[in-house]
Amino acid sequence: MPSEKLVPYSFEIYEQRNPDNGYNLTQLHAHDTAFDENHILDLMENLFSKQDSNLEPSSNDKTFVIEEYHRDGNLIEGIVSTGYHGYEAEIRDVESGDMTHLKGEDEAEQMPLYFLICLPHTRDGKPYDNGQTALIILHQVNRIGVKGKLKKHIEQTCLSGVSDYTMKMDPVTTEDVLEKVIGADRIAKLDINVRKIPGDDEKRMELVKGLRTEEVGTRSVVLRPEHGGSFEWVKSKAASLKDTNKHFGTIVSDDVENFTVTIQKDGGRSETFSLLNEEVAMRKDLDSEKLRTEAGLITARSLRNESNDLANDILDQQIVEPVTGSANVEK
Repeated sequence: MPSEKLVPYSFEIYEQRNPDNGYNLTQLHAHDTAFDENHILDLMENLFSKQDSNLEPSSNDKTFVIEEYHRDGNLIEGIVSTGYHGYEAEIRDVESGDMTHLKGEDEAEQMPLYFLICLPHTRDGKPYDNGQTALIILHQVNRIGVKGKLKKHIEQTCLSGVSDYTMKMDPVTTEDVLEKVIGADRIAKLDINVRKIPGDDEKRMELVKGLRTEEVGTRSVVLRPEHGGSFEWVKSKAASLKDTNKHFGTIVSDDVENFTVTIQKDGGRSETFSLLNEEVAMRKDLDSEKLRTEAGLITARSLRNESNDLANDILDQQIVEPVTGSANVEK
């Protein structure tokens, strides 16, 4: 079964080099009359209406097609398909091993992905946070997603002709690294990216010293516990750092470029994130055995319900009107 998840992003536009001057996404003309529409969701609709047939030019290797979308007030949901082209690939039957199709350089296997875009409103009907933040929830299958392509098309289409602005589409970060490590059932792997692999005759970093290591490429030291064990000391270190109001970034060498940990929860689900950040990007892993599927993927109706729950987990339900309703898209 494919690995499916939902990843939330916050969407903002603000004056260039002045993040404190956030644009009201429902009153864009008040900030710049060059916007084609006054409301961000009207701009999004214009984008989606132009992306329902043609694939990317041959100079790009990843396609982006809006297969279907539906607008309901302050919310848009839909299906975008994406895939890679520019190379040949054999398509084989996994049971017989027989080739069923030879994908050509100008063909792309299109993966359908659900998306939900919401401009939150308060319970009294006003735009939340002065209309400065929209919530975008994107569906991922295995490692296939459309965040980069969607952001590019918004900038090239929705914001065409607008100047002196900055657009942000950043992952929602609500989970603390230390809490994630402390709550993990098992610490399965540490991966330390360094500018130089420490040699036997050099002073090793505190977190590497005395542990079995293996070199990957030229810039990574990977540590795994022997015999299927766990780095329990990492959880203890996280607990002590939490008590002292510190984070992992304060205890590694200056030579470290990144320091990631892979944790596992009951049931075998694993997650990898950087310990040099103080927060973890929020995401929702989906269990296809508990949700309705069709053609091997979770249905749009189930994805809408899961997206509703995720949005309501992120937004303050005492202030914001809950995201409700079922899917209007069918693919």
